[in-house]
Order: sequence, then structure tokens, then C-alpha cells
Amino acid sequence: MAPPMVLLKRHVDFSHDVAAVPIPSPCPWGASNKETSDAVIEYLRALKARAVVASPPQLSSLRILPPPNSAPLLGLRSGHISSADKNLVALYAGGYRPGAETFAEMGAYLIYDARDGSLSVIPPIPSHDEYMAMGHQSAVVMCDATGGGYLLAELVWVMPGFSRAAVWLWESSAKEWVLKPGCLPLPPNIAMDFSIHSCFSYRGSTFCWVDLHQGMVLCDLHQGCKLSFIELPQGRPNYDASDYPGGLCAEEFRSVACVRGSIKFLAFNKFVERKPGEEYGLTVWTLYPDHPGWSISYQCSVQDIWANTNYQSAGLRQLAPSFPVLSIHQDGVVYLVVNDTSVVGKDRRLVHKAQYLLRVDMGNNNDVQVYQQKTTHIYSQLFASEFSAHRRQDHPREMESSEFGASGKRMKA
Repeated sequence: MAPPMVLLKRHVDFSHDVAAVPIPSPCPWGASNKETSDAVIEYLRALKARAVVASPPQLSSLRILPPPNSAPLLGLRSGHISSADKNLVALYAGGYRPGAETFAEMGAYLIYDARDGSLSVIPPIPSHDEYMAMGHQSAVVMCDATGGGYLLAELVWVMPGFSRAAVWLWESSAKEWVLKPGCLPLPPNIAMDFSIHSCFSYRGSTFCWVDLHQGMVLCDLHQGCKLSFIELPQGRPNYDASDYPGGLCAEEFRSVACVRGSIKFLAFNKFVERKPGEEYGLTVWTLYPDHPGWSISYQCSVQDIWANTNYQSAGLRQLAPSFPVLSIHQDGVVYLVVNDTSVVGKDRRLVHKAQYLLRVDMGNNNDVQVYQQKTTHIYSQLFASEFSAHRRQDHPREMESSEFGASGKRMKA
């Protein structure tokens, strides 16, 4: 039986199903922009998808299969998951993002439909050099009211400058992009710094874009795509910038998701001032339905996780968890990554010993399940989707992880 929710890596490789001798794809060097764009779309339309699902905390996978014996066109070797809604998953193909330059332009949007395993290609937004994406994963997919179609929304800065915003909407039935100019009501102190870390749809009528340091931008279709801003219940993190020269990775200690119809925000209190006697731990807040504020739903100290019988039975030291992911199917459940590392030698080299994925049920006395990652290492925040619950079970390309051995190859009957 398919699990109601799966965990995936956002990075998706474009790889052949079996060993093949690549035949170079037509490469439109010297071609016009339109000829190049047409060649990219034609290549993407030949791609197929394969999903392999497993019950969390095991990881599932989504693979994109190029045409047999073909070589990647213009560097289209991978994709990146941006969002999901019910049976649909939205991806960027290649390095494409609105406002990207040179080869990063080459790509488009892909919509994976778990009901039949199909892939649909959506072309880039028109005149994309006049707009700049607000983040690396900011394309939100939403199933329409009929369940047979969908909308895709991209929140962008209007260039030049970053003073104006707009939403580009793609409706599957109309098959065209429509521009919705808007006023982005960001507080003055963060207006220039808003950067999208994640996005999702809410209650079939609202698109949500989240900056895990700042807050959320909401676009309500019932109010003519009016944009609004909601501050997060925990403010900006405070940290020594010299300790993080590349900037602080918000996904390591914060997460936002729509959980069973409610918007939830999870955060570790690692980089904020703690109250007297407050332990290092994590808190889950729930946004009120009419958006006046947040209420605390769950709290858990890291000490409680370390003290759990299952955690101790796994022989783990007191390891700091990171990259939290909220379950979108079970309220109060969060998945955490822990890395078992050690510093060795006179040069103090960091040696990776093992990695584990924890399932913590904050609504059930902080019960912990431990799963060791034996074949796949997690270096970024995982992505939760319920597409597995909508798969057509007899589809030949949709497989359960039990069909595969430890090596990841399909087992013979």
C-alpha cells in the first residue's frame, strides 16, 4: 500500500533507466533565441518520469528519464523540485529561473502528475529578462477546483530595481502566462532582503512564499491576487557573521508547511535569545485561520530526543539535529537529520561516520524513530509531498521501494 506522504530530495537527476550510449542531441549553437527555446521545449517534452516511493523516514525518489541513447541538450542534466499539491509536483528543468543569464536560461517548468506518471512542460515566463525570481524555488503549483487542471504561480521582482513585484500565473486550461502586477507590502527594514526559501499552496485559493528569516507573502486568488505579508512568530536569527561567511542556512533550523489545512512554522531556538531556563529545542507554531497571529502547538527539547529509548538503543551520541521537515500528513510529527562526525589528526580533519534521519512525534511524548541513511547522504532540507497517495497503482513506471534491493537496482521476480 502506498504511503500517504513521502520525503524526497529536491534535486532530481535526468538519467537513463539503463546503460546507454549517448547520441548527441541537436545543439542549436548559433541559433536564434526562439530556435534555442523551441529546441529546449521539444527535448523536455520527450522526458519521462519514474517515482520510487517508500514510507518515511526512508527516502523516496523521483527520476526524470531522457529519451533512450540521447545526450543532455544544453546542459539539461537535472531538475529541482519547487512545490507540490496533491498529485502534482512542480520542478524547474535545468538551471532556469526568471531573470537568469546565459546557460541558466536554458530550461522551463515541469509538472509531474502522479495519477498517470506524466510530465507536462510549461515554457518560461515571457520577457523573463524584465523580471527576477525572488528565490531558488519559488514556483507554486495548485490543483484547481475541478481536480483536472492546475495553476502555477511565480512571484518575481519587476526590473530594474527591487521596488515592485508581480505574480505570473499559468492556467493549464488556458496554456498561457498572465501577468498580475501587485504591491508587495513588506516592512521597510526587509523590503530589499526578502528571499524565498520555500513555497506552497493553501486551501485551494492562496499561494504562499516563505522567507525563513523574515516572513511569508500570500497571494489570495479570491481577492484578485492581492498580496499580503505575515511576520514569523520567531524573529530574525542573531549570529556571528564571521562564523558563517557564506550566510546562515535557514533550512538547517527552520521549516514552514501546510499541515492538514493549517500553516505551521517550526524553528530551533539556536540563533535567538532564549528565556531564562529555556533549553535548546524546537517549537511548532500554528497560524490562526484569519491570520491575526500564531499560537504555540508543540515544544520539544533536544534533551528529550537524546533521552528517548529508541535514540539511545541506536547507540547515538548527543548529536545536534538539523534540516527539520514537518510532516504534511501527521500533525506534530517532524523529521530531523543528525550527522555522526568526529575530528581526527593533527590537521583536525572532520570525518563523517554515519547519518541518521529521525522521526519525532511531538504529539506523542516526543517518541523517536531512528533510520540510518546507508546509501544516500542528506546535505539539504528534504521535501515532503503527498503525491504517493494519488498514484495509479497499476502504472508500470510507478514502483514501491520494496521492488529494489539495497543497491537500488530492481529485483528480479
